Amino acid sequence: MGTIKTYQEQVQDIVSKVISTVEEQHKAIAATSFEYIEKLYKLDTVKAKHDEVADIAYSKAREVNKIVADYTADIIAKFEKEETTVTKAKAAVKKTTATAKKKATKAVNTAASKVEEATA
Repeated sequence: MGTIKTYQEQVQDIVSKVISTVEEQHKAIAATSFEYIEKLYKLDTVKAKHDEVADIAYSKAREVNKIVADYTADIIAKFEKEETTVTKAKAAVKKTTATAKKKATKAVNTAASKVEEATA
């Protein structure tokens, strides 16, 4: 079972792949469209502007994905640290209790042996 951080990273990767896939498809469709239009008109400046705007749009989509990923990572880190701290504390208490029980049992057995020796 994964942690929340693992799920967040998987979602971020999926979003990143989707952005890249949409960008590739968009560029392929645009290239085909411009090929047909260029046969009728000279549209070099329109195509160049289109490509520039498309690059800006996809760059911004990637930036937003990174910002969201960083923000959610910070939030997740806060929750996972608290959970980890609680888990560690419980384990430490359990270990300390077990150690204390062992030492107490040993001390009682030692004391009982000394009492038996003294009374024998």
